[in-house]
Amino acid sequence: MTKVVTSTPTKMAKSTITTPPQRGSSFHEQVTYPIGSVLAPQYLSVVDVNDDDKPDIIVAINMGHSVGVLLNDGSGQFHAVEMYKTGQRTFPPGVAVVDVNSDKKPDIIVTNQNTDTIGVFLNIGHGEFSFEKDYEVPFSFSPKCPQVVDVNGDTHPDIIVANTRGDSIGIFYNSGNGTFISWTTFSTGKDSEPNSVSVVDVNGDNKPDLIVGNLKTSNVGVLLNAGNGKFLNQTIYSTGLNSRPESVFVADINCDSKPDIIVANFNEQNIGIFLNFGNGTFQPQITYPTGDHTQPWFVVVGDVNDDSKPDIIFSDKTNHEIIILQNY
Repeated sequence: MTKVVTSTPTKMAKSTITTPPQRGSSFHEQVTYPIGSVLAPQYLSVVDVNDDDKPDIIVAINMGHSVGVLLNDGSGQFHAVEMYKTGQRTFPPGVAVVDVNSDKKPDIIVTNQNTDTIGVFLNIGHGEFSFEKDYEVPFSFSPKCPQVVDVNGDTHPDIIVANTRGDSIGIFYNSGNGTFISWTTFSTGKDSEPNSVSVVDVNGDNKPDLIVGNLKTSNVGVLLNAGNGKFLNQTIYSTGLNSRPESVFVADINCDSKPDIIVANFNEQNIGIFLNFGNGTFQPQITYPTGDHTQPWFVVVGDVNDDSKPDIIFSDKTNHEIIILQNY
């Protein structure tokens, strides 16, 4: 189905991708890869991990207490999943895949929300991984949404997580050899319950900033980088009363060379956009309805129809669909 939704200054058309795909979709019918009964695969990353110039799939397997790796066979199909255990009752919700020890091989960083740890699996070559270490965060912080970005300007990528029950963003700084030290937190506000974080320079000073989706306080927090890996107190932008922003993504949605904030508002049945003034402050939210009985969950941005305009892709938890808002 296609539904046109208009608003100034960006226009979007809505398409729903199901199995089989709706008429007019530009996507083939889905191919499925079994992970295991009731193992609940969650967030994933698509990165070439075995240096064959073909993207592989790395996924957090929540109820399987593991990370799964599906290597690309070269034809766009994938080999059976290989699982790496994250520990008993870890319930990992998210992964990031980045070279953390400067050996030019991407490693796996996983958040274990139930055991309050962050696990590191080092790439030992040929798409195989070896468990390196678990890094403990304070009890009951429930870390999610790992990002691996150099935030203190030393050229070594650091680990950033949303501490859902710790009402903060936590950072482990990279010591330079792929080990991590100096756990530091930055408050997102009392009872904020941050569920997602993006790490992007939003004010043009070449220092990555923190953009946070705060579930319980229904707002987006922007923490500007003050230098040396320290961050200013957050500035908050409302996403609507009881909107429950499940995820945030940062991308230039209106093609003005300024990164904007895109948010999935779970309870409000809409996608919200905060356009960037250019100095790290943002206009009030513009919303795009996603339809009755939808629950926008995880949102990303990419050009899906090759028209050089960024489109919005999000998952609908209620209807088990992927929905695309095409930019036009």
